[in-house]
Amino acid sequence: MKRLPNSDFRARRLMLDDSDFAVASDRYPGSPDLIQEDIWKSIVSLPDDVSVRTSDKYGSQLGQLWEYWGVWGRVVLAVQAISGNPAESPTAVAACDAADEFQAATYCALVGFYRVAFSCLRNVLEQMTIGARLAITRDAKSFASWRNGEDGIGFGWAADTLSNSPEVLALEQHLKASTTDSMFAQSPKGLARRLFVQFSKYTHGAAGFTDADSRESNGPIFVPETFLAWRVAALKTYAIALHELRLAHNQLKDLPYGPTSVTLDEFRCRVVGDIPSSDKDSPFFQSLVNFWP
Repeated sequence: MKRLPNSDFRARRLMLDDSDFAVASDRYPGSPDLIQEDIWKSIVSLPDDVSVRTSDKYGSQLGQLWEYWGVWGRVVLAVQAISGNPAESPTAVAACDAADEFQAATYCALVGFYRVAFSCLRNVLEQMTIGARLAITRDAKSFASWRNGEDGIGFGWAADTLSNSPEVLALEQHLKASTTDSMFAQSPKGLARRLFVQFSKYTHGAAGFTDADSRESNGPIFVPETFLAWRVAALKTYAIALHELRLAHNQLKDLPYGPTSVTLDEFRCRVVGDIPSSDKDSPFFQSLVNFWP
């Protein structure tokens, strides 16, 4: 392996100062126990190589998804703002957790842990679907069960019961009329269900969906086609999550605290517009975004 030249900004690592933390007293406790150099290199060398190659080839795509993660933070604040108590708002809880998953997914895709990157998208899809279902139905009992980690409150349960609400039923009828598809139907499976099944195969390491399957290597290596497949999957996950929020909160409009003015509708339209027109699901997402004028 070779070192990156000092002129490349990626050649230097940065470390936060105590003053960078709101609360720093417990961030760096105890005496140092420096890792051995050979162990450090063994851990980080391959992911570092992938990160350089990925950011060499797909800098604009990474920048786009990182910008989306930043706007998603504004979505979280907007959902919290319309909630009397964010800790008791299913969508506020789910959207906040989704922010971590989107961030982790982008980093894992950058360094070549593609299976984990897809798995993070599964977590977003599950949590946001549950959050939307609980918010639409105002189901306090199931919300308590969900927060207590009880079995039975999962993606399948949420998708099964969402279509009972008038808001979702109207959307499903629109999608069926325009695309002969659906979002949450059981048979044939709607798009959200199909994506969840696909992402679950990565989560569970099913045959054909392990890291070894995608890269044919026993360590992280740069696989362009897998990165690009993850990127499209991430765009679809953002799109579904944003439209689930639109279903749950018709009053959700402006997104606060950003340097530029943007609404939830503008954000969801932009995400859908970035899904490649050649993708087989592009007509579905165009119909989805057109449900609301």
